Amino acid sequence: MFETLMSKTFVLLSASLVCAYLGCLFAQNIFKKLIENQQFSKVKTYNWIAIIVDIIFFIILMFTSKIMPVNMIFMGLFTFTSGFTLGLITLVAGDVAQKALGITALTTFATGLIAMYSGLDFAWLGKFLFIGLIGLIIVGIIGLFVKIKGTLGKIYASFGVIIFTGYLLYDFNKLAKVKMIADANNWETALDFAISLYLDIVNLFLYLIQLLSSSNN
Repeated sequence: MFETLMSKTFVLLSASLVCAYLGCLFAQNIFKKLIENQQFSKVKTYNWIAIIVDIIFFIILMFTSKIMPVNMIFMGLFTFTSGFTLGLITLVAGDVAQKALGITALTTFATGLIAMYSGLDFAWLGKFLFIGLIGLIIVGIIGLFVKIKGTLGKIYASFGVIIFTGYLLYDFNKLAKVKMIADANNWETALDFAISLYLDIVNLFLYLIQLLSSSNN
């Protein structure tokens, strides 16, 4: 069972998405009750605690990514807490989140097929995606102090969608090439790919929510 690198990667990615989904449902139940009781200070507190814990788990995961089974444990913890941080966003977004989820699923499936079976090489995207990611981070930091909305908000969100769609193509394509290397067929390498793809999918989902929310005003 799970003899290939691809099968290992996809089982870990699937498990990660399930953990994120459970974390999201758990958070929605908590935040929904708090919002109904107008306990907005607790909403902010719980949300910030979840974000900080998620960052801590991610850092630990980076340092333990080659240590079995510790890496698997922190992969589960990281994806669960990142799902928890999505709980409030998806609760507020409502129907927009469902639309974004559908588009994310279709985009992930399409990019996977194109990147892995078209025979095209998307390695050249790497440097441009990295530059674009740095730009997103810089604008995101500015957005913490200056509200980015209207047309600028749509442009920013659209750029984020393009960048992480590109990263899906890049990472799926990289997986297709590395799967042929016998020494790479291990759970540690599969975990690295699963983390990358998970982050691509989650960030694409978030930027789609932002774009669709901007379009719906």
